Amino acid sequence: MDLLSALHSFVRVAATGSFSAVSRETGASQPTISRHIALLEAHYGATLFARTTRSLMMTEDGRNLLPHAYEVLEILETAETALGRRRASVSGLVRLGVTTAFGLYMTARLGELLDKHPDLSVELIMRDGFGDLVEEGLDLAVRVGEIAEGSLIARRLGTVKRIAVASGDYLARRGAPAHPRDLLNHPCIAYTYGGTRHDWQFEGNGEESVVAASGPFRANSSEAVLQATLAGLGIGLLPSFQVTEDIAAGRLIRLFPEWVVPELPFYAVHTGPRTLPLRTRTVLDFLIDIADVLR
Repeated sequence: MDLLSALHSFVRVAATGSFSAVSRETGASQPTISRHIALLEAHYGATLFARTTRSLMMTEDGRNLLPHAYEVLEILETAETALGRRRASVSGLVRLGVTTAFGLYMTARLGELLDKHPDLSVELIMRDGFGDLVEEGLDLAVRVGEIAEGSLIARRLGTVKRIAVASGDYLARRGAPAHPRDLLNHPCIAYTYGGTRHDWQFEGNGEESVVAASGPFRANSSEAVLQATLAGLGIGLLPSFQVTEDIAAGRLIRLFPEWVVPELPFYAVHTGPRTLPLRTRTVLDFLIDIADVLR
């Protein structure tokens, strides 16, 4: 089992970028974690990490080993779950990559999951764009838009409905646009992730209106767009679930209620195997349960 323990230490060092972080996470001493990595390097005859006094970087050999290490550990845990060794208790850490808006919504509901499974730990990595799940050490991630990577296994959670909103203060100063084309005369707070052109598309009454959103402020975070809209910097186009409370409280006002913006598909994705470890399956089921806001 030493090789399996070493593989576990390896994937956690790859995810955290730190021997000491893995030591704190697992309760093993830092020399033990170092011995695990040394065991793997001796076993495979390869250097897995390039170490300096200030940094730790994975080598090409390390990057090549990483997906295989994940696969071995996942197959082992899946086998243990199938044999019933962990059926009675959901335990361990699940690293979940989430968009900022959904991550904040999920955090408010997370107590429901952790109260039910006290031995389960969830680490949220919140940002509005993700790269390779294996390289980032993620067990699950949520993605907005169609999934291009054929290697990912996706479970559709729902769709993201977006609406145009502005603060009452902004509308008192600048007036309310009556038609989407009027946005050309208003500062629009563009959400910049995913391209350089930021077209807002509206459909209504058999008509389509496409506006190139522009203004003095833009951000690659939907939360930053929300805060800027609340501050009256301009008009924002945001997920409806993100602004429901602000609209109800009168902090934001919905624009163009008779128009709709094309919805975006919203998925939970993972790299496999299809039979997930019990802890990961439990978090995925929780995502499905709380995603009613997207349906």
